Amino acid sequence: MPIQKVTKEEILTKSLEVFRHRGYHNTSMNDLAHAVGLLKGSFYHYFDSKETLMKEVLMSVNILLQEEVFPIAYNSNLPIQERMETMLKRFSKTVFNKEGGCIVGNTILETVNLYPQFKEVLQEILTGWTNALTHLYSYTHAPENAKKLAEQSIMEYEGAIMMAKLYGESYYYKDCYIRTMERLKA
Repeated sequence: MPIQKVTKEEILTKSLEVFRHRGYHNTSMNDLAHAVGLLKGSFYHYFDSKETLMKEVLMSVNILLQEEVFPIAYNSNLPIQERMETMLKRFSKTVFNKEGGCIVGNTILETVNLYPQFKEVLQEILTGWTNALTHLYSYTHAPENAKKLAEQSIMEYEGAIMMAKLYGESYYYKDCYIRTMERLKA
């Protein structure tokens, strides 16, 4: 395989897909280098370890969500329903609407007790998601209920992802989406 020049962004994007599909523990540096088109030795010029790479992948997901997805919830130029719909669709496209499931949920389940360096970034992602949903639900619910509804929605989405993956049925996502939208009603 010829050595190619690649950008850090290309490595992060392709590594995200490998981690999403194979999981953290089942992915080797060789798998990652191959996906990017580099020799394994050349890969270490960009990242010194798989742990460092995974943390940067998670940080890039968090930045994308913080800059392009969660702000939708706070866009007062859009009606509440439209904010929720748009945010959920973009979140889905960014985080779990790909083969392999949800990179956030998968990584939490697989690594949270083994790799504390991932935990902080994963918590930031879930906190951002919770805060955005809470903000939207607070238009029609008391603050403490809005937060509970946000947390419930996140738990349902993660469960829907597992069920859809296990049974190969997309209606779990659709059902969760409908319930999430219905919670906007008082």
